Amino acid sequence: MLISHISDLHLGYAQFGLEEREEDTYEAFHEAIDASIKEGVKLVILAGDLFHNPRPCGKAIITLGNALKKLKDKQIPATFVLGEHDISRLRDVPFPHIYSNLGLVKKLRHDEPFIVEDCAVFGADKERRSNIDSLIEKMHHAEQVAKRHAGKKVIVLHQGLMDFNKFAGELNSTDLPAGFNYYAFGHYHDHQEKRFGSLGGPLAYPGSIDLTQSEGIKEVEKGFILTDMSSEEPSTQWVRLSCRQQFSTKVDYKDIASEVDKIINKAKGFGTKKPIARIEVAGSDIDSKVIAGHLKRLNDSCLHYVWQPLEDHMATTVYDSRPVDIDSELYRLSTEALGSDELARFAVNEILPLAADGDAKSVLEMVWQAYKANKLGDRTI
Repeated sequence: MLISHISDLHLGYAQFGLEEREEDTYEAFHEAIDASIKEGVKLVILAGDLFHNPRPCGKAIITLGNALKKLKDKQIPATFVLGEHDISRLRDVPFPHIYSNLGLVKKLRHDEPFIVEDCAVFGADKERRSNIDSLIEKMHHAEQVAKRHAGKKVIVLHQGLMDFNKFAGELNSTDLPAGFNYYAFGHYHDHQEKRFGSLGGPLAYPGSIDLTQSEGIKEVEKGFILTDMSSEEPSTQWVRLSCRQQFSTKVDYKDIASEVDKIINKAKGFGTKKPIARIEVAGSDIDSKVIAGHLKRLNDSCLHYVWQPLEDHMATTVYDSRPVDIDSELYRLSTEALGSDELARFAVNEILPLAADGDAKSVLEMVWQAYKANKLGDRTI
């Protein structure tokens, strides 16, 4: 039995506010779904953060719905758990439940398996660090239920494992139940796989399907995982997706004209999709107007670029005239100001869109509900 394990779709996110980057994410998701169908998978697992925002835009809603319908038409079941980006801090029904209610996808549970052929699949939604004990209890309850099943067992979670990142994780591998053959994780945006001696099978993060808000500009490959459950030990194959290329480069200010020629030649080698570039400029007495004048030549070969002088006294990123990634900057500043990643997501993803629409009544209601709940993440409001 072959399983497609896809995570961190972040449908609706537009890097640098560019429509092309939003479309890139949709294309990457369609590519993953089409490749999964072509490979003859028997199940598709979506391991959280289906949307970038708990109040997704219309294009993101339609994109996910169309993909799930395509799978249903091919008689390939799909399942999901919720990531933090799917969950509103208000007491509201998360949007992905709509697809579950329509019969297009199965919302995974910890107390009742979803059976596909000889495989029992369990799952639990993202939990904050303050509620991890409850999640651990759910997982071990799932293990007890799984013992009644004679076939293979899979558990799906959207959590950070401290074994990979001790600062961003909420769980240790030793917190996980041993009675599963495959541990399908989401949350970390880099592809990571490991076999822990305390667990019954491999644990894997496919990584996000495209670069996301927290990653910036970097050269990285994105993809998803095909997991073969037919043998005694599940085997995995990471499948690369054809995402738009991004790169960083350093140039010398005194040779800026020829350095830009090199960047243009490099950009032309990335195929039909124009890349995104980050340029670090070394040198003294840098004139930003001179830099901007030369870098304008990149407009025909790069979708977007940013540049930054290397000197410490000028350590401020300078952008061209195109829209910058305001989401990332707002998220960074919000995190610094509020001292909490969870509060920053709440402010940027939920309060800000309503405020931008001038919906003061909804903003006040949202803040009031959060205040009544008394907690958001690990901090008291």
